[in-house]
Amino acid sequence: MSSWTYSASNEANLMKIKYGKLIDKQFNQDAVILGRLKKMEDFVGKQIERPVIQSIGGGVGAGSLPTANENKIAKATLSSPKKLYAVVSIDRETMKAAKTDEGAYVRMTKFPVQIAVKSFNRNLERMLTRGDVSGTGALVTGSASNSVVTGAGTSGDPYIVSLDVASTYFPAEFESIEEGDLLNVNSETTDLDVTAVTITVSAGYATGTVSLVGTSSRLATLAACCGTAFGASDKLYIQGSKDNEIAGIKGVISATSGSYKGITVGRRWQSYQKDASSAAISTDLMNDVVMNVKRQSGKCPNLILSSYHQYTKILNLLEDQKVYNLPARDKQYKGQISFSAIEYMSPDGKIPVIPSRFMDSDEVFFLNDDHIELHCRPSGFEWFDEDGTVFLREATDSYEARYGGYAELFINPHFHGRLHTLAV
Repeated sequence: MSSWTYSASNEANLMKIKYGKLIDKQFNQDAVILGRLKKMEDFVGKQIERPVIQSIGGGVGAGSLPTANENKIAKATLSSPKKLYAVVSIDRETMKAAKTDEGAYVRMTKFPVQIAVKSFNRNLERMLTRGDVSGTGALVTGSASNSVVTGAGTSGDPYIVSLDVASTYFPAEFESIEEGDLLNVNSETTDLDVTAVTITVSAGYATGTVSLVGTSSRLATLAACCGTAFGASDKLYIQGSKDNEIAGIKGVISATSGSYKGITVGRRWQSYQKDASSAAISTDLMNDVVMNVKRQSGKCPNLILSSYHQYTKILNLLEDQKVYNLPARDKQYKGQISFSAIEYMSPDGKIPVIPSRFMDSDEVFFLNDDHIELHCRPSGFEWFDEDGTVFLREATDSYEARYGGYAELFINPHFHGRLHTLAV
């Protein structure tokens, strides 16, 4: 009678491996602003011009017939829209090997395009939320006092940009970067692959590092010289995005001087600003912003956006408020984007309070999304299929698919408020 004793080095070759389901939801994909703002596919021609009434004064009086006078009307100009893209490239053999469920967890003609759209929306949400008023696209700005660079830019010894941001930055700086992003330094055109991001948050502030593999003359210079910092003139950008991004909400509602869309920032073209002077967030401070936005524009905000840090504090203030679902404005996002929110009661009704990972820890935005518009070329954002197919053959044995569109954001700053310099 024969016997059979299991041997890991022999009979294990007969054993199958049991694979579990793909785990895909490991990071925050909420697109709060993208789901709420008005989306218009009306950007045709060279530019869009919008009249803005900045005064209703003149021509009134009592006792005798008054003298007529003109109201002040300005013109906001939306110039050529920004070009926004996501690209995927798939090796043909990989496509064939993963064509069935037997060969792979996912179909390689389906999964990469899903990820590309999610990444596109993530990058667009970042621009919409925290883009500066000039659309420079800077993700992270250095600081000579506490930012250093080490490494050689190789896979074994990547450049490591260390940012001690206890007095300068907030976690949102790091939330703007994902492993796999390709970045540029300053005006350089060489791409650096993000291989790792570390974040340590303490009391709302953050320290961390970004590991980069690739070629950068600036980082090489900084890494080679003892103690030379990644200074205030040094910035990281998503590849090709320097000076090519949308002017976002943060930049527009923070502006107290200069111009936006061709109109000088001033009394009727500026958001209400409230400096908390390092005080903790309170209902008094929130009431101040809401009522002053109501005073200056005639309408209360309908969306309050905060960092997760301030959201936790607001939860403690409004802990008795019920939770409900905030629907997306655009029907194409319904069922895809849903937010649970606490409510702030204003003179015009309930205002949902929602956290965003792209918000700085020391400020809260009070927005009216009826006055935030994303103007797109016809068809909006889509897969480029003018050739009759999404996947196009490349020069090598691979296929490329492109997603994106052309859009510009228009914000009337007069209908919004900003509470800043909060205690963290």
